[in-house]
Amino acid sequence: MTFPDPHDPHVLLIRACCRDLVGDSYGAEYLRGQGLRVATDDFVACFTELLLAPDAETKAAVADRAHHALTECEADDDYSSALFLLGWTEVRLRRDLARGIALLRSASDEARLRDRPETQRLAESNLAFALTHAGLFTEAEQILDVLPAAPAPSDWDRFEGGLPAANRGCIAYWRGDFEHAAALLESAIAEESPGNNFEALSRLYYVMSLIALRREDRYYAATGLLQGISKADKHGIPWDTLRRVVSAWLAHAQDHDERAKALAAPTLTRTGAAVAHALLAELYRVIGEPVRSGQAFRLAAAAGLPRYARVSTLVTSAALHSAAGRGDDAHEQLEHALENATAERVLAPFLADDPIVADLLDAHAHWGSNRQETLHAILEKRGLHDTAVAGILTEREKDVLACLRTTMTADEIATHLRIAYPTVKTHIRAIYRKLGVTTRRAAVHATTQK
Repeated sequence: MTFPDPHDPHVLLIRACCRDLVGDSYGAEYLRGQGLRVATDDFVACFTELLLAPDAETKAAVADRAHHALTECEADDDYSSALFLLGWTEVRLRRDLARGIALLRSASDEARLRDRPETQRLAESNLAFALTHAGLFTEAEQILDVLPAAPAPSDWDRFEGGLPAANRGCIAYWRGDFEHAAALLESAIAEESPGNNFEALSRLYYVMSLIALRREDRYYAATGLLQGISKADKHGIPWDTLRRVVSAWLAHAQDHDERAKALAAPTLTRTGAAVAHALLAELYRVIGEPVRSGQAFRLAAAAGLPRYARVSTLVTSAALHSAAGRGDDAHEQLEHALENATAERVLAPFLADDPIVADLLDAHAHWGSNRQETLHAILEKRGLHDTAVAGILTEREKDVLACLRTTMTADEIATHLRIAYPTVKTHIRAIYRKLGVTTRRAAVHATTQK
């Protein structure tokens, strides 16, 4: 406003972006209209439209123009910020996440070379966000570990989705660390948020963490948080679809399956929300709607799934096959899920409080897996080993029980534990007696249910 000519078109366009940033969409639209008295190929106009474009289709078309505008940058143009904003847009459009990541890397490098520390911080923060939602958790954490703290939290920090706590919370959720995820995500929530920025994403994952933890005492407050999320798309993000899917999960957690179905139904006619549709496929499965589960599954697959969402759909597929009596197909799908989960330790989809998944994991330990370490981590997370038998079995009996979960014979267990074969048989009889069972399968199943 202190610029020599406050009615300069560029100043008006920049002010339009600022009004949009603080949630004033009407003021932004007015200023945008006043400022668009410039050539259609104007650099500032192009990047203003990139930020303010109302829907994904328009934003994608503007992004294509912006890619061309980058090649014609002049000395006065803010090249590092332009790279950042274009990368920010591509990440949200999800049409080419790898391209968005590459642009944000370039933005960070360019900002560093031009001594623009705030632009560099925002670019790296967004880069961590992009890597997180691409499923590259380890690399995202490496960036977050060295990311400088913001001098003071700004509107843009909440708006652009780069809050480190939110990023770490999403990673913790998919790794099955639900308590840690809830704590991190709760710290990123702001009551005054307009509900159409990436603070809203923290709300969604926070509520899913509460559901996973079965924190019934927080469900009422969770409902309020979801109501604060926009019902309209913004910057290419289908917020209403995301809100409906998580709201449906919350309704199911409260034993309101008919309400869950009503909330979720409209999302089956929408596209572009791969992770939400992956979660929806699992919801429809657990409430006994296999046909709709398949519909959601196909919507998820059509949009291009990050690896953590692919793990979710594979577990859902395995459970559907198991429920239909197709055991071999179920184990094949579960093995693919374990393969996809291993690199980034994606455990959340395996931790559902669901007897079909529990029994399938139990059976898979006997079926034999090439991902025994991942499977063992899942079993421990589910409380199927140490927690379940704590105080019941001796340490050596726990070791033997762990081996009983595999395909090892008693003779192989003896070799593995370096004890005599008769001693193994003695331990097995003691385990059966303490657990009140008579077979190996029953012993494993008994610890599953405790």
